[in-house]
This record gives sequence, C-alpha cells and structure tokens, in this order.
Amino acid sequence: MESDAGFPLTLLRQPVVDRIAYFHRYTMAHPKLLEAAQKLMRTVEEPAGTALLFLFGPTGVGKSTLLRRITQKMLESTLPTLAENTGCIPITGVEAATPEFRNFDWKDFYLRALKAVQEPTIHFPVHQRLTNLKLRTLLESALHQRQLKVFYIDEAQNLAKVASARILQDQTDCIKSLANLTGVQFVLAGTYDLLVLRNLNAQLCRRSMDIHLPRYRAENTEDLKAFRGIVQTFQRHLPFPEEPDLLSHWEYCYERSIGCVGILKDWLSRALVAALEEGARTLTVGHLENHAWSLEQCMVLLTEANVGEAQLEPRTASSTLRIALGLEVAPVPANQPIAVAAKAQQQGRPVGQPLAKRRPVGGGEHGG
Repeated sequence: MESDAGFPLTLLRQPVVDRIAYFHRYTMAHPKLLEAAQKLMRTVEEPAGTALLFLFGPTGVGKSTLLRRITQKMLESTLPTLAENTGCIPITGVEAATPEFRNFDWKDFYLRALKAVQEPTIHFPVHQRLTNLKLRTLLESALHQRQLKVFYIDEAQNLAKVASARILQDQTDCIKSLANLTGVQFVLAGTYDLLVLRNLNAQLCRRSMDIHLPRYRAENTEDLKAFRGIVQTFQRHLPFPEEPDLLSHWEYCYERSIGCVGILKDWLSRALVAALEEGARTLTVGHLENHAWSLEQCMVLLTEANVGEAQLEPRTASSTLRIALGLEVAPVPANQPIAVAAKAQQQGRPVGQPLAKRRPVGGGEHGG
C-alpha cells in the first residue's frame, strides 16, 4: 500500500538505511528525460545509418539516469531472446576514466569494455600484456558474440583529453570504426565538453546524431511549470511521516540546482540523510539550506551550462548555411563604405546589362 505521498507506508516502519536507499533508487520520468530517451530509443530501433549518438547536457542533468533507464527498457524488451540465448547482451557500457596524464588511455578503455561484455578470459593476467590492437580485436569479437546492439560510454568527454587537438578526430574515428566493424551503436554521453568531438569531418556528421538533455530554463514558462511538478513529486517520495513542503520553496530549489534534476536529487538526498539521522518527522527549509551548494558553486555550474548551451545553435547558424548554399545574399555590413557596398552589389550584374543611370530626355544623340 502507498500513501498519498507516493511511497509505501510500510517504509516508515523500516530502518533509516532502508528509507534512504528507497529515495536513492527512486528515479523520475520527467518531461526532458522522456523526450531525450524517446529520441535515443527511436534511433536505436531505426538507426538509418547512425553509428554514433552524442548524448550531452550540463553536469547533473540526469544523463546517467537516462542510460540506466534505456538499459532497463532494452533488457525488458529482449527478455524472450535472453531466455533462449543466455550469452546475449543487448546493451552494456562503461564509464570512461579520466586519464592520469594528458592522453586518454585506450588500453584501460578496452579492458573495461571487455569486462562489461563479460569476456570470459578477461581475468587472465596475459591480457595486461596485450597490445592495444590485440585488445581491440578481442573486443570486436566479443561484441559480435554477445550480439550487442548498444554500447554506451558515460563521461565520454574524457575521450577529448588528449595532448594535441590534432588527435581529437582520431578519438572519434576509432569509436566509429568499432561501430562500423561490429554493427553496434555507440552512445557517447557526457557534459558539454563532449561537443568538441562532434562534427569533426563530413563522414562523422553523416553517421552521428545529437541528443541534447537540457536543464529546465527559468525564462521558459513550460519549463518552470514542469520544474514545479518535479519538486512536488520529489516531496511526495521523501519517506517522512509528515510530507515536506518543498513546493512553497520551489524558487530556492531552482536557484540552487540551476534547473538540473540530478543536482536537485543529490541535494535532497543529502538533506534527507541528515534529517532522518536526527530523527526529524519531515524535511524543513533549514535542512535544505544546510546542504545546498554555495552561491559560488552554483555560479560555476551555471556559467558552464550557459557556455555549452551557447555552442549548440548560434543565432546566425541557419542564415550562415543558407548564404553558403547560395539561398541568401550576405547582408552588407552597416559600417562598410558606400563605394565598397555599391561595388559588391554590382558584382552580381549579368554581362551586357548596363548600369542603371538617368538618361537624358530629348536632345540626346538619337533625338529627333
């Protein structure tokens, strides 16, 4: 039985650790998460040539939650196949480790990936002595044998941590090659730092797709309405005898989470632990204030989010493309000298067409 608050009433009789675990496990299917998940699933089911999917958004927006949701959905949909073929793994993935030095460690990645696909010989010491090429070949074989459809790389922005910008294209080319040779779709999930790996060449543009999981924006009325709903849903799932009143403080919740559901959830989890450990009957605004991110931390989070959002779709992007295609004429800058502007306009005049000018009326050389 569940209370009006949304959690099982029996949970109130459970130890504090169980109540904390309940909220930690709870995930919410909010609008932006659902939209991104649906786009990802549609691409997985109907790839249409897509080999790489770039899933990006600000820190704490819920990318890892989305990956877990997609994994659960795919496992549930393939249960009949899994019952007949226990060696099949439809989806799995790894977290890309931050390199200790300047370059991304491909050997570490291959070893982690082989563990994720449950390669039976991965624990043999000999694998530590294998070259990157041999580990990659072993991974290609394992991906085929496991009949994998999707392999995700969380924290994929770490792939961009290389000593030279010239190596960036090699990073994505390597993943794209794995996808081409195995028929597996690779999902690269990360922060906006992942954006530097997109669109590095024409072939990558054609074989990849972008999926943006954005935060909720204060200037968008629908976003604010959805965010208030998220706050209310969270308060209904906080396992207290008395339901907290977070909705009255939704603006404070937005301010210290910058509109990111993952940040809000982590914040509420910390406050929940403190409140339960002190034996509180509900979560108060004091608990929130004691465990909120500082103003300085929030400004760092917001600045990084704003920079990433600005990279996605510059305001002049569509016009620039249309001018390059010849569908529009480039506007003349306001500070350009008149003579130069006139010359630019004349360049498009067909051969043989006279310049437009006033001709004398009567008394001209052809006058009667």
